Amino acid sequence: MIVKNIKAVNEVWIILTTSILSGLFTSILILGLLYYFIQKKLKKKLEILVDEYIETFKEKLKISFQEAGEELLPKFKEEVKKGFKEAINESLVPSTIDEVARHITKMSTNIIQNSLNLLKPPWDEQK
Repeated sequence: MIVKNIKAVNEVWIILTTSILSGLFTSILILGLLYYFIQKKLKKKLEILVDEYIETFKEKLKISFQEAGEELLPKFKEEVKKGFKEAINESLVPSTIDEVARHITKMSTNIIQNSLNLLKPPWDEQK
């Protein structure tokens, strides 16, 4: 009777071990096939799909930047003009303006004087 029980236990153990091993082998085989399929087939499709999404994203980003630029450019130009005017106003102090005015006046006077000298006859010192 003990021999029959040992045989029964051995048969159950062999059946259980065989079932577990065949399940593991099947799982590993299926995972290997899935990995191969994903690597060879789906990877290319996914790369193409990702590239399409990247191109779409680039186009939308470009359009967004253009719209933002068109919206902000007039404001930017106005700020640049304002800053330039402020810089000129701050650099022109009254003494500089007076100095420039004096210089312009002196040059104008010299030009007029030289023009008049060309029109009048030379002095005759012997008379």
